[in-house]
Amino acid sequence: MKRYSIEITKHKNEIPSYSEILTKEGNLVSSSFNSVEQTLNPTKHSEILAIEAALTLTDGRYLSEHILITALEPCLLCAGAILRVKLPEVVYFVPAKPGEGISSYTTESIYLLNHFPKCTLIPKSHIKFEFLSFFKEKR
Repeated sequence: MKRYSIEITKHKNEIPSYSEILTKEGNLVSSSFNSVEQTLNPTKHSEILAIEAALTLTDGRYLSEHILITALEPCLLCAGAILRVKLPEVVYFVPAKPGEGISSYTTESIYLLNHFPKCTLIPKSHIKFEFLSFFKEKR
């Protein structure tokens, strides 16, 4: 997430979520910053935008050979997209509130989809601070 620090300075009025789609070899395929505030569209999450760009660039339906790296644990909206494009791995740095993130998916729903990515939390306090600061200023 080296690019996170650069991107956050370009998007001061946006929810500080940045996502990247990489090949398993570590090559960048797509990246995106949230545009919820800018577009006033609550579905314009960085994960969704990065997935859409990666699908366009790979000219495919699935991203089963890719990895998603994102600042915040993907919400249930983004989790649905992650499951549908069959991303095998998701790495995030700030956990979502209980019940709001991909880690809260039930075992039953996972079995119905027959796919669930490996999810890895790597806590990063400076990214968490960015989220807390953004929402403190807005509320």
